[in-house]
Amino acid sequence: MLGLTPPLAAALPSAASLSQAATQFGAPLYLYDLALIESRFATLNHSLPQNFRLHYALKANSNLTLSHLLARRGAAAEVSSLGEFIAALKSGYPAEETVFTGPGKTNHELAEALNYRIGLIVVESANEARRLNQIAAEQGKQQSILLRINPQFRTLNSCDSGCAIDAKTNSVVHAAENPNAASETIETISESNGSHNGDTLKPIAMNGQGASKFGVDEAQAVDELLQIQSLSHVRLQGIHVFTESNVLDYRQLIDAWQHTVAIAHRLRAQGFCIEVIDFGGGIGVPYNSVDAAFDVPAFGAALQALFSHEPFHFILEMGRYLVCEAGMYLTEVLDIKESQGKRFAILNGGVHHLYRTPAMQNASKFLRVLGKESSDTMPTTIAGQLPTPIDVVVRDALLPVDLEIGDRLVIRNCGAYGFNHSLTNFALHPAPAEVAIWGDRLELIRARSHYEDFFQHQRLIQFD
Repeated sequence: MLGLTPPLAAALPSAASLSQAATQFGAPLYLYDLALIESRFATLNHSLPQNFRLHYALKANSNLTLSHLLARRGAAAEVSSLGEFIAALKSGYPAEETVFTGPGKTNHELAEALNYRIGLIVVESANEARRLNQIAAEQGKQQSILLRINPQFRTLNSCDSGCAIDAKTNSVVHAAENPNAASETIETISESNGSHNGDTLKPIAMNGQGASKFGVDEAQAVDELLQIQSLSHVRLQGIHVFTESNVLDYRQLIDAWQHTVAIAHRLRAQGFCIEVIDFGGGIGVPYNSVDAAFDVPAFGAALQALFSHEPFHFILEMGRYLVCEAGMYLTEVLDIKESQGKRFAILNGGVHHLYRTPAMQNASKFLRVLGKESSDTMPTTIAGQLPTPIDVVVRDALLPVDLEIGDRLVIRNCGAYGFNHSLTNFALHPAPAEVAIWGDRLELIRARSHYEDFFQHQRLIQFD
């Protein structure tokens, strides 16, 4: 592990630092500014009332150095698999302060979590609670749990992937009911950099619209909780409600969380033990130089005013806000070509290193070409080296007119859902290295993978 004596300031990397990293470690690579991660955590953590606890969501980036830094600074952990739980333990997070979330936990994962005496397990249904109860009984333990609830109330940003918001009417469009309308709406939202018309704080009564693989519907929660209460080796502690993602207006989160607290009070009034509320995450970051950043001081003041006197312990699962802006994907241009009047730049890399869903693809327009920041630009499709048409990093990015083969390109805001979110085995290209900036030092924190790594666990059958 790196020696974690903090540097004097958290500054964005200079073009010289980026070039030095590429020269020293090769491209492609991921580069992380650790001081910026530390600053993000300190700012957010300082703003929270005393009855809140900040958990780092390892799904955003499970690199051990990044995770270890946040553990040392006082974060707890949130994991969604046994692999992430092992990463959390290796990074220094106490098992008893860790929350295990997510659907489809296997019996082996649950048993291992119990072996390590994990703090909380979020169950997704009474069925999962029964499986956990059986495993806990076999180990002679009682496990604290939360139940995940899929609420009726949602804000406009909280739809599942099966729906969209009609930008003209501000109403919900169901892909199953009207796939063309949903497709057109999603395209409209994408083209407008994720924005849409209408009041972003306007609530939507989901009423069947919010079908989800996560949790149990709010209307069924009492039924499920009654079944869970009958189990002798799990101990209900509260609820988990996570509906928002990448929100830039803090009022939207406050709006949704007030409704979550109302659910908790209703369940508590019916006799259920609700002491803990896990709000999930939701704090976003701008993926451009135009949108205003999330207002953490105003957010903290609102939390203090509205939630500090509530009789609950609150959990926040934060990944994107803590690490996204600190990370960059740095690679080189391998080829430049034209097709039917459109310019393409082919990278040494692609979606096997940085995969973003269509709704997030425009985020990759937030980039720079080193040494050509002042050049005139033209629309260019940035694509990768995979033998598939889906390997498009982003369309119509503004790249320098004088772009050349060998130019180094840096895509910003890749610290979250970058390395961890990519199609790493496609075409068997090695995974990129990961490098940390810590003060005036560049440190390799994950070596570039090797071709032989792909074959390490394979067994070759010999044929006649």
